[in-house]
Amino acid sequence: MKTLPNLLIVDDNPEQLLYLMIVLKKLNANLIKAESAGEALEKIRGLELALAIIDVRMPEVNGYELALKMNEERLEEKVPIIFLTASHVNEIQVFQGYSSGAVDYIFKPVSNHILLCKVTVFLDLFNQKRTILQNGIELKKSADELRITNAALKVSREKYRTMLNASPDGISITNLSGIITDVSAIALELFGCENRNEMIGKHFLRFVPPEEENGVHGIIEKTMIEGIAQNVEIKIRKKNQTLFLSEVSSTLIQTPDGVPFSFMIIIRDISQRKKTEKMQIHADRMANLGEMASGIAHEINQPLNTISMVMDNILFEAAKDDNIPRDYLKKKSDKIFENITRIKNIIDHVRTFSRSHDDYILTGFDINSSICNAITMISEQFKHLAINLHLQLEDNQPAILGNTYKFEQVILNLLSNAKDALLEKKAKQAAIFDMSIWIRSYIENQCVIVEMTDNGTGISDEDLDHIMLPFYTTKDAGKGTGLGLSISYQIIKEMSGTIEVAGNPLYGTTFKLILKIQ
Repeated sequence: MKTLPNLLIVDDNPEQLLYLMIVLKKLNANLIKAESAGEALEKIRGLELALAIIDVRMPEVNGYELALKMNEERLEEKVPIIFLTASHVNEIQVFQGYSSGAVDYIFKPVSNHILLCKVTVFLDLFNQKRTILQNGIELKKSADELRITNAALKVSREKYRTMLNASPDGISITNLSGIITDVSAIALELFGCENRNEMIGKHFLRFVPPEEENGVHGIIEKTMIEGIAQNVEIKIRKKNQTLFLSEVSSTLIQTPDGVPFSFMIIIRDISQRKKTEKMQIHADRMANLGEMASGIAHEINQPLNTISMVMDNILFEAAKDDNIPRDYLKKKSDKIFENITRIKNIIDHVRTFSRSHDDYILTGFDINSSICNAITMISEQFKHLAINLHLQLEDNQPAILGNTYKFEQVILNLLSNAKDALLEKKAKQAAIFDMSIWIRSYIENQCVIVEMTDNGTGISDEDLDHIMLPFYTTKDAGKGTGLGLSISYQIIKEMSGTIEVAGNPLYGTTFKLILKIQ
């Protein structure tokens, strides 16, 4: 049986060593691995080596020193050595390497193709019993192949670096342990670092505040299972310890054999986007209040009229008889205070609804109560417009985690759109029709569902694909900002929910809010 050539691989990084073993196992060679110079010298004692691949930087004894020790007793036929390095090699290091037996350098991160190509060259030479010094033809052939390989390596590295820096988002490459091995220029800028050495070799969690570490672990776990995790909001800590809100995505990088090798983490700064969204949400809330002004006035005028009528009645009775019965006065005063409380509740709710809720802690709230609170602010306006509201709210629903005021904003946005669609249809057709909005809530598949259907103008198939986009509106100029549905989508997304829309220009529109029970 033909003896396989011995190939020595030395690297103090276990993950890098495993990667090299995986890539090179497809070659016809006996692979000898070692994590230190001492282990390598012990394993190769008395063996003939075809080639050695040695990491330059190792503790205690570096790659150059190991190469000298290996070849100091091999006077006639020295072992060819390929050095691994993660940094630029200067002229002195190149001379030191070739003086100790180097035939080439491979730069990290290691390309599978380049590594196999270079190692195959030397294994072929060994199997044919030809050494570079003994055969000038093979020397030239090897030199040509090495030049081609080096050129390919240079192109590969340039493409890799170009792709890394071309991304508008920051990119960080980490090994499976979370140690950063490479970063893009945008990532350096995002993290407030001046050069790559400030990040490379550091654990990614160093740039994450303690309260966000569980979130990062969740991203990594999902990436290992599914191969990718996308758009997870995480706070990132810069070099100067300031924080910014980011959207993090992660992709698993694997070897050709499907073995996990590293993670590519993409970081997008969304701080400004979040500020804009908050401003849009607040502006939309104010716009809703402006539209509801007449409705709120109706809501307040009704109890005021009741109070006025009760007072007139009391004064009328007092004019007839100074001795008004106590029970009569109590009944009338209760009526007055009941309507005063109603006015106070309306004003308090409008005040609470109108203020910013950026610091609001997500809590469990009742969907039906939130729907009813939203309706109280527009019910009189809708009655004045002859729009009928039909409620079918399922009782005893579990609480939903979120912001009840923001959810009211979603309901008000949908009601406002439904109102406009109904009035538009009324204006277009001569015949009078029953303008109606149906609101239904129910539980289905571990979700609370809220459906709102109107019999207005509906939505065309072309518009259905775009209505959730910011500033997209089907209304006439000056009648809509195009932000309402976009903001509603963002609010429902914050609650881990989704929005489905179905529309028909003949029959109306149905919005379905789907919220998971947590």
